[in-house]
Amino acid sequence: MLSRKASSESEAETVAKLAWNIAAPARCETPVIAANRGYCFGVGFEISLACDFRIGSETALYALPEQKLGQVPGSGGSARLQKMVGITRTKDMVMRSRRLAAKQALDWGVITECVADGELEKATDALVEELIGIAPLAQRSAKKLLNDTEDATLSLAIELEGQCYSRLRGSDDFREGVTAFHAKRKAEFKGR
Repeated sequence: MLSRKASSESEAETVAKLAWNIAAPARCETPVIAANRGYCFGVGFEISLACDFRIGSETALYALPEQKLGQVPGSGGSARLQKMVGITRTKDMVMRSRRLAAKQALDWGVITECVADGELEKATDALVEELIGIAPLAQRSAKKLLNDTEDATLSLAIELEGQCYSRLRGSDDFREGVTAFHAKRKAEFKGR
């Protein structure tokens, strides 16, 4: 039988791993899309917040209801939400366990798109198709750049963006993109 201390340490380690796992979409090199319908509460909302794009159906409701359980969000939910909507709105949602309807989530910038309930899969597939047509090397670079500079000063972010821009200018995908543009044809990117 485990002692209380060993059990507590084990539980803390498990919770720390949960937060790491919830952040997987943010660490993924490729774009990650969350498609939300109905209730998107607690950890489900935290996973969604870690994604690059969030499409919600009109029936989607978002919440971090942990306060009603005597707890706070534990996997980055309040931190990510605050970056998106500011401290006032985050306090309103977290401290009151307030539910946010999809249309308001769109207005606040929490979701990328709000669609009719029956259109969620179609809208998600359309976004996937759009993203597939973009140069993968440029997408990976943009995602990493945006994630890495989220908390950077403006001058540092501009410097890192310039370095990224310079590196991509030497890529096969950049040459293909420019050639295709001039030839008025669709580019065929290879990710190099």
